[in-house]
Amino acid sequence: MSITPRIENPAQYLPVVNEIAAAVNKVNADGVLPATTAGLVQLRVGQILGSSYFTTRQLEASQDTPERLGAVATWRTSPLFTEAERAALALTEAVHTPNPTGERVSDDLVDQARKHLTEEEIVVLIGVLGQIGFFTPLALIGSPKVGVSFAEQWVR
Repeated sequence: MSITPRIENPAQYLPVVNEIAAAVNKVNADGVLPATTAGLVQLRVGQILGSSYFTTRQLEASQDTPERLGAVATWRTSPLFTEAERAALALTEAVHTPNPTGERVSDDLVDQARKHLTEEEIVVLIGVLGQIGFFTPLALIGSPKVGVSFAEQWVR
């Protein structure tokens, strides 16, 4: 992993990237999905992708406990998460993990999630996952600096 970004300020080449980023960052602006749940989901995606950028950003921004943050990768066996958080994490993993034997997100999985999440929360979760999806190529290909301010992340 490089300690300098591979791309310097992507917005200089694609000015609309800042507008898109501002728009996708509003997917949970109304707080439909608890911020802790959204943060856990984003942290889990960072772990699945193997992205120190996403993982570090979530750990820095989180208001959650160190114990819960440390248990995200093992959420299925940890007693630290609510049923709604487990449902969100299950959907997150299904979306971001290839399934060699069939579809990633089954009807059964969605039905299980509906027992703990409202339809609106599921739609906002989809938006949160889409938000991460927008930033994934930028983070993995561009390799912004980790652990610095947003203004500094693209400075070589």
